[in-house]
Amino acid sequence: MRSALLRGRTLVVAAPALALLATAAPSAVAADAPAGSAYGASASVSLLAGVLGDKGISVETGKIAPSNTDGPTSASVVDVPLKGLVTAKAVSSSAKETDGQVASKASIVDATLPVLAPLAGATPKARVISSECTSTPDGIKASSELAGLDLGRIGKLPVGTAPNQKIGVPGVVQVIVNEQIKHEDGSLTVNALHVKLLGGKATGALGSGDIILASSTCAKVAATPTTPTAPAKPPAEGPGQVTVIPAGAPETGDGTLATVFAQ
Repeated sequence: MRSALLRGRTLVVAAPALALLATAAPSAVAADAPAGSAYGASASVSLLAGVLGDKGISVETGKIAPSNTDGPTSASVVDVPLKGLVTAKAVSSSAKETDGQVASKASIVDATLPVLAPLAGATPKARVISSECTSTPDGIKASSELAGLDLGRIGKLPVGTAPNQKIGVPGVVQVIVNEQIKHEDGSLTVNALHVKLLGGKATGALGSGDIILASSTCAKVAATPTTPTAPAKPPAEGPGQVTVIPAGAPETGDGTLATVFAQ
C-alpha cells in the first residue's frame, strides 16, 4: 500500500530549529510535491567583472540531473561545467518510494569550484560531494559526505561535520556544509554544500547569489493505518462440560455407566 505523505501548501521563514535544522524560506516544496526529489547541482548568481571574465555576468543553470519519486527516478550527467562556476566529472541523483519508505540521493564526483579561486588562493576541489535522506514513519534522517574537500584560504571543516556548519569571508562569501532545512510541511532538504555570494560592495567581492551542490529532499511519511483485528469467534454450540457418572451410582437407576452432558 502506498504510504500517506503529509505536505503543506506554504512555507514561512522561522528561527533555526533546536536540532540544528534551519527553517526554509519559500521553496518548491508544495502540496503536490513528490514524496522525494534530488538534483546534483544548481546555480543562480550575478558575478562581478573580473571574476570569470572581463565583464560581469548572470548565470542561471536550473537543476542539473534532477529526479523525483514521480519520475524520472534517476538522472546523471557527465563532464558538465556549470557555466564555469563549478566543474564535475559526473553528477547524478535518484529518488525512490518503496514499502512506505522514501529515499533520495545526489552526488558529484571530482568537483572543482573555479568561482571561489580568487578567495581560496587556488581552485577549491573535492573528490565526492553527496547528500542523502531517508523518510519512514519513524522520521527523516539526512546526511552529507564531502570527501577530499579543500577550500584553501576560505577555511577547513572537520570530518563528520554536524548540520549547518558555516565558514567563509564576512561580507563576501559564506559556505554552508551539510545544510539541513526543515520545511513547515515536515519535509527535509539536505544540501551537501551551499555557497552563498553575499554581494558586490565588500573588498574582494565575487558577486551575489547561490550555488547548491548535491541536494536531496524527503517528505514526511505518515504511519500506515492498521486494520483492527477481528474478535475471535465463539466456539460452536454443543455440549458443555462432560461429567462421567460411575456405574452403580444412584443417578443411573439401573447401575450402568452413564454420561451426562451439562448444558
